[in-house]
Amino acid sequence: MSRRNIYIVVGLLLVLLVAGYWFLLLSPLRAEIGTVEENITREQQELTVARTKLAQLEGIRKRAEKNRGRILELGKMLPPEPQIPSLLLQVQDLAIESGISFMSISPNVGDPEGGVSRTNLSLTCDGSFFDVIDFIYRAEQLAGGPGRLLMVQNVNLSGKDLSATPPELNVNMTLIAYQRARVQGGQ
Repeated sequence: MSRRNIYIVVGLLLVLLVAGYWFLLLSPLRAEIGTVEENITREQQELTVARTKLAQLEGIRKRAEKNRGRILELGKMLPPEPQIPSLLLQVQDLAIESGISFMSISPNVGDPEGGVSRTNLSLTCDGSFFDVIDFIYRAEQLAGGPGRLLMVQNVNLSGKDLSATPPELNVNMTLIAYQRARVQGGQ
């Protein structure tokens, strides 16, 4: 064999080795690297989405603490039941604070309407004009305490002892206390 043939054979062997290396080892390895890079890109996108979702959930968790307190306040303003005894105590406390004296209180629980039920309280009391005004103000501000949500509907004033200082009035009024109506289905 001549030198020239040896160089040709060696050259062909080198070309076959390079081609074999390319097709058998390097090409599948490059394809696998491409797949891994696509997976990395996809996982990074999923990680970004997950981090965004985590930040949103953290914000919701922080607001949930405030919302729990607000839900408790609203639950006191609109309880699920009429809770007549506690309502009467709250109204009696308002009367004592404002300086009026009750002669009678008559509760009447109404039918639910639009998710809210009403309890009407018919009140008869004695006090001065300013004491009555103070009572009405306190009753309507009770929800800010937080307490029951009350509304004064009717107020009828008549003179009891106009010679007293300040003049004493006899007052008939209707207070409305609100509560959540029960929803059908046990909720």
